This record gives sequence, C-alpha cells and structure tokens, in this order.
Amino acid sequence: MVGGYAVLRDKSEKTIKYRTPRGKEVCLTREVYLRDDIPCRSLSCSQIECHQGGYCLPKDLKTYVLIDGFYALNYWELFELEDIKGVIVSLSSVNFVQQQASTKRPYKRIRSSLEDASQTCILFDNEFNRSCFRPPFADESLKDYTTRMNWVAANWYIHHLKGHVSLVFVTDNESRVHTYSSEINTTSCKLTVLDLPGFLQMYYPTLTTAKLLFDSLDVSLRSIQSKDHNLPELSKSENPSESLDSYIMPSAPSIGHVYPEYLPESALAAGLRSGQFLKGILHVSRFRPTTEATVALTDASAVKHQPELKEALAARSEIMIHGLQHRNRAVDGDVVVVRLLPRVHWKTVSSDISAQENCAAEFVSDSSSISGSKPNQDCLDSETLSRSLPCGFVVGVVSRNWRDYVCTYVPKSTESALDPKSESGWIIVTPWDRRIPLIRLHTTQISKLTRERFIVRIDTWDSYSAYPSGHFVQTLGCIGDLETETQTILIEHNLIIRNFTDAQLNELAPLSVQRPWKVDPEEVKKRRDLRSPTISGNPESEDILIFSIDPPGCQDVDDALSVQWLPPIVDEYGKEHKRLQLGVHIADVSYFVPSGSYIDSEARRRSTSIYLADRRYDMLPGLLSGDLCSLWSGRDRYAVSVLWEIDMDSFDISNIWYGRTVIHSNYKLTYELAQRIYDSVTAENISSNSFAMEELVKKLGGLEAVKNDIPELKELNRVVFTFHNIYLLRSFFLCSLIDTSYQFSAKP
Repeated sequence: MVGGYAVLRDKSEKTIKYRTPRGKEVCLTREVYLRDDIPCRSLSCSQIECHQGGYCLPKDLKTYVLIDGFYALNYWELFELEDIKGVIVSLSSVNFVQQQASTKRPYKRIRSSLEDASQTCILFDNEFNRSCFRPPFADESLKDYTTRMNWVAANWYIHHLKGHVSLVFVTDNESRVHTYSSEINTTSCKLTVLDLPGFLQMYYPTLTTAKLLFDSLDVSLRSIQSKDHNLPELSKSENPSESLDSYIMPSAPSIGHVYPEYLPESALAAGLRSGQFLKGILHVSRFRPTTEATVALTDASAVKHQPELKEALAARSEIMIHGLQHRNRAVDGDVVVVRLLPRVHWKTVSSDISAQENCAAEFVSDSSSISGSKPNQDCLDSETLSRSLPCGFVVGVVSRNWRDYVCTYVPKSTESALDPKSESGWIIVTPWDRRIPLIRLHTTQISKLTRERFIVRIDTWDSYSAYPSGHFVQTLGCIGDLETETQTILIEHNLIIRNFTDAQLNELAPLSVQRPWKVDPEEVKKRRDLRSPTISGNPESEDILIFSIDPPGCQDVDDALSVQWLPPIVDEYGKEHKRLQLGVHIADVSYFVPSGSYIDSEARRRSTSIYLADRRYDMLPGLLSGDLCSLWSGRDRYAVSVLWEIDMDSFDISNIWYGRTVIHSNYKLTYELAQRIYDSVTAENISSNSFAMEELVKKLGGLEAVKNDIPELKELNRVVFTFHNIYLLRSFFLCSLIDTSYQFSAKP
C-alpha cells in the first residue's frame, strides 16, 4: 500500500543467451512487468483505448504483416516501400535487431520508420502484454525465441481483432512455427505463415521494385555471410593489440588485404582519452576525391595534448588525409578517428582547382605499402601549393554516414570477363557524387543499368576489398531525361520528395471544413490586433499599413512589412523628434501545426520548401502554405510580428516589441509594382516613408558598410539584392535584419 493506493505488479523474468556478430557470448537477464492495457494500435479495433499512444494502422487495411526478427534485421528496406502497408513490428523483433546487428544502423532505421507516419507501420510491445509474453526455454536460441514470441503475438492479434483483419506472419523459421502450433491450438484462416519471397509473390506480384530490391539484398547478405566464413584469421602479430605508441605510422595491410584493419573500440577510446588520437568528420575534396580529404575536428580541445598542433591549427581545426590508403575505407561524412603523422610527413595542399588527377589511381593495389614511406611529390609539377597542414591517417570509424547514392554503370575493360549474354553478375558502378568511391554490387539486369541512373546503398567495406559493397535499391530512369536528372539532384542533396499521407492531412480536416476560414475571437483576445477598427470591430485595435512584396504569381506569402508614422515626442530640451514604426510580420504556423504532430514531424524532415524551375515541393500541405498561413491581402491572418520604433533624427531604436498578432494585409505587391510606387511622385505618403528608410541606411554608413557588419547580408545579396533598384524592399530587409541581429547578439 503506497499513499492509500494498492500497487499491483505482475513481474516476470527472461534470460537469454546469444552470441553477438563479433563472437562475444552474452547472457542477458531482464525483469518484465506485464500489463493488460497494451494497445494494438489498430483503428479496426472496437476498443477506444487501443487507438491511443501514437500512430494507428488505418481502418481500410484488411491485411496486416507481422515481421519476424531475421527479416527485420536483414530486409527492413523492403518494408519501407510505400506500397507495403500495415506492417507490425513486435518489441521482440526490435530487440533481436538491436542485439544481432553489427552496427546501430538497422535499429535506428526501424525506429525512424516507426516515427514516420508515411510508413504505415507500428510497434507492438508484446513483451509487456500479459497474454503474449512467454519466458525463454533453457536451450532456446535467440532467433527461435523471437519467432515463438512473434507467433504468439500473431495469434493474439487474430483473437483481439475478432477476425476483422487478416494477418500474415513473415518468417524464415517456418519449421519452428509448425512446432509452436501445438502450443497454441489455432485453426483460424485469418492467419497465414509465409517466407518473404512467398509473401511478395502472393500479395505484391506486380511490384517489380520490391522483387529487385529483395534479390539485391539477398545476394548482398549471402556475400557477407560467405566472406565471414572464409575470412582468414589474423596472426598475433597482425592483431592490433600492441601499445598505441607503436602506431606512429599506418600499418601495412595484412596478406590478402588491401587496407589495414581498424583498431578495436577499446584502443580507439584509450587513444582519444590520452590525446594521441583525434576525432572528426571526414570531408573529401570535390576536385581531387582520390587524393585529398580533410578531417574537421569535432573536439578541438584534444589538441592541447599535442603542442605541435597549436600553431598549425590556429587558423582552422583540420587534419589533412592524403591518399586512399591513409583514408582507409572512410567515406565522405563519416565520423573517424585519426592519428597524426610525424611532422616530416606533413604535406602541402594544392590551390589549383583546375589541375587534373592524371596520376591518381582509381583503386588501391594489394601490394601497396605505406608503412614508413616517404611523402610522394604531387604528380603535377605546375600545381600552386599553399601552406602545409597537419597530416594524419584513419585508424577507425566511429559512425558511418552512408546514404542513398545515385549511380551509373559504365562497363570497363576490367569487366570484359563477364558473359555479354548474361544479365546477372557483380559490377562496379560510379556514383554521381565524385567524392564517393566506386561501388561493387550484384545485379540481374546488367544491360538495362547501362542506360539508367539508379539508387545504391552501401552495405560493407571490408579491408580485403578495394571497393565498398552495396545493393541495388531502385531505378530512377534513363540518363539525360529531365525527370531523372531532377530526381538525381534532389536525392543527392537529401531532399525528401513524397506526398503527404492521410494521417497528416487528417490533422487539417477541421480547418478545411470551415470555408472561408475566419479568426477565432477567443484567440484574437490573446494577440495584439493590428487590423483597422472598421475590419476588426474593435475600436482599440491599431490601424497599421501592412503589405507584402513577392514575385508575380506567388501564393505562399509567408512574410509582410508595415510602416507607420507615430506621434512625435519632445525631449527634455524641448526638441521635437519624429518617430517611425517599422514592422516585419511572419505567418504564425505554430497555431495550426502543434509541436509533435504528424505535420510537424514531416515539416522537420523537409526543413524547407523546394523551388525548381518548373515545380515546387512545399514543406507544409497546400491548405497551410497557400492559404491559412499565407498573408494574402484582404484576409485576416495570424502572425508573429516584430515592431521597431525609430527616432528619425538620431536613427536610434527607442523601443522594440515582438509577439503574436492578428493582421490584415492591405496590399500584395510585386517587385515591379513596388519600384513604380517608390519612383512615383504622386504617392507622397509611401515615398516619404521610403525616403526615411533610405536615410536610415545612409546614416549607418551605406549599404556596403552594413553588409560588412552583418555577414548574413552577403549571402542575402545574391538572393534579394539582385533587384538592386528596388530600394524600398532592400531597405525593409536591411532594417529588419540589422535590428534582429542586434537583439540576438547582444550580451545580457
């Protein structure tokens, strides 16, 4: 009894023994607290409690898919396809992936999909469900235990949903499932057990993308497994267990290997603590991707352990990596651990970006020897060399930054051994990004790939391979096609292009019903009303001239400007000072998009709207970006505003206010129209306001002086100040940026 309340606990315990991919035997014991209120997270369920706790599978789905641990670990990319819906991942499968994966990438990928509403997949906490939990048997393997737990969960779903939905249990352990069937006596025709090829053949026979992706993943997995079995054992002298002091120079590759092995995690951690190793992010040169790279240090404080670096790294905290051997299988964007070379081996970097890499090898020879080698001179004598920088070599990789790579296949003479009539085999493909090395993959459509661009994902890069090994994901289309090249650019810049899901659009359903949309009177009371009293009906609201300036045809007006003369004030000496109020108003999206909602999560992934020559991809659904969050003229809108009061004699800022407002834009101007208004002698009121802002810029030392004081304006110059004759627009942006920069940079 605690505080007058009875605390009920139904506790169980599970003990699992398994072997990690690195060969370590683990015995894991966990306490499990069982409950009866674990939601199924299906809208087909009649229990309202099951609809809470996050995303739920839609009611229109009639078939769900429960994934066993082996397929979740090795084939999860298939279940990320938008065509495969209704995926259920049990906690048992997630734990299996976490314990059996050699890296954290598979686990993070599954967790990311579970948080993405567009994936239509859910997590079922079966190990906390009293009806689904089963303790492991004494000699039961982790794989068999995971299959048994998933089999119990599959039967629970059929019983819980009362047959309203069919369920497919996808497992490679079908023989064990037949054994477990005796434990749970079920004859329901709503439950089907299939392996992954059978599942794709039965439910998605026309989904070519899934078939090709499965074939590629399957070959890649078998290749990795065969390499693990045939991997030669390292002798004691080849095993990196010596003192860290012996690694002054990079070690030579073992016999049959192309690159040296990475140091173990314990050695990397010890080296980082002692300051002998440095950690940073690898950036490969775009101009010499096979010879030059830099490591931007993420912890510059480690330099204090190496005094010779303080002077060298005074300008920038970077370590140069020369050559593929010193890079040691690290790819652009990876977080790596490096060790410095002795100062006599430090090299200079060429500043001639037009030089060609005629002497650079595309791959590293097996016989390459770098241990104790002298630094080679650059192959081009005409290069202009800059000052030397500290150089080092990679001894380990902390985390990989592998992503989707757009590639092409150009047959080379080294691949002439391939049967020209064969459509299957291993090929070397070339990434679109020159910083990425050539990738080795297996395909069943060799002739087709010679004409197309396609997406490849890297799986491994072993020390005995000159190239990383990857697998085919999907084709983008023919080389040179406009749509293909557009998708290539978007993918290479990691820009998310996909339709908004029903779950995301359903959050806007209440807003789409009310047409035309009107402001909420209760919300207006919480905001500063900048509308005219004749529009707001409130005699205390302010009447401020608000307008926007955008390109012709612009529908997403996300910001507006305002200007208003305020009554003059008299100082203590009796001098009268004119005052001008300038304002910048940004659409208040937060009112319509609550934090943590599906739309908010999608907007965070997209980060920005993307504008191309012939199309655009919105960060928010069209109802928001093109209507409710667009500051159209003649419409009431919610905004976040900043208002500055400026003394027009001294050009000092006397007062700043910022907060949430209600505005009613008076005009929607284009650049050309704003210029004509500024140049017009008849528009005396607006011209006088514009002249005052021009005087403000001059008072601050002119446009160039302001841009030198605020570095951000140099970038803005290429976007906004291209219209150099539009002084009105230029001045407004200057005033807003100057004051905002001052406010956020001022020390308290």
